[in-house]
Amino acid sequence: MKGLLAHRSPLNQLLVFVGIALFSFFSIGLLGTVVLQGITGISVESLQDLNAHQLAKPGMLTFFRGMQLVQFIGLFLIPSWICARLFHYEPNRFLGLQAPNLNYFWFWALLIMLVSLPFVQFVGELNQRVVFPQGVNEWVKAQEQSATETIKLLISSNTLQDLLLNIVFIALLAGVGEELVFRGIIQRLLARKYGRWAGILIASFIFSAIHLQFYGFVPRFLLGIVLGVLFAYSGSLWVSILAHFLYDAVLITAAYFNPDMLREESVLPLLQMVLPALISLLLSIWIIRQIIERSSENPPNEPTWVQEDLNNPFSS
Repeated sequence: MKGLLAHRSPLNQLLVFVGIALFSFFSIGLLGTVVLQGITGISVESLQDLNAHQLAKPGMLTFFRGMQLVQFIGLFLIPSWICARLFHYEPNRFLGLQAPNLNYFWFWALLIMLVSLPFVQFVGELNQRVVFPQGVNEWVKAQEQSATETIKLLISSNTLQDLLLNIVFIALLAGVGEELVFRGIIQRLLARKYGRWAGILIASFIFSAIHLQFYGFVPRFLLGIVLGVLFAYSGSLWVSILAHFLYDAVLITAAYFNPDMLREESVLPLLQMVLPALISLLLSIWIIRQIIERSSENPPNEPTWVQEDLNNPFSS
């Protein structure tokens, strides 16, 4: 099985990945939903029109945490593992499951996630003020409301056990799963086809768009770029996983100690956020420059690609 599709073009491999991911997600998702319904007593029909009363039902929190695990296995873990084995003779190296080329990258990953928070928050506030066309605006608000209610349910519990469970089921599963797919697979294939920075930008766009939360599209896109830079220039997916996990864990912990963060309106006036955001941006740019410069001195250990099949219709 190893390297069975290694000779195919990156775009062909990307189509294969999408097909496998969809099949795995629907099959594992169906099985997981049936199991979770039996455990919690929550029916799928009750999820179609969520409101505060329904979200407060016993077992609902367990159901959503279970679905986080099902999504991690079906959409992220299994497709990434299968496709890494199909696309390369060294699957772990293909995914970047190796140590970074320099130990400095562990420090840079932690630092930039913390330093970039004020700027990301400021951009998020600006994104919230975007006005969509009337027809689109209603759909966007509906998607945002559904996601917001789910997030509030998952992170609004006030016990230490809930905090730890949220860090595991949200920060850890998302950090590992999303990095496997968006950096380990998608960015890797796009960078091979179009170049390093095009791969980073396109993968970040897909990463943000697929969440269907358009009032948070821009900050999530910027976060994807930072994670993409860490992966591309360190050569290690573990570095971007650590950064992603830290970012989510910090926000979850902050919301635990400051529930006002879950409100839809801004906690701070926009003008008060400008100076911290500017400092955050300048420091983030400086860190990214340091990452790129250090990587040029010690290039990452990239996978070795086999020659493409010229008869492949997707090879051009």
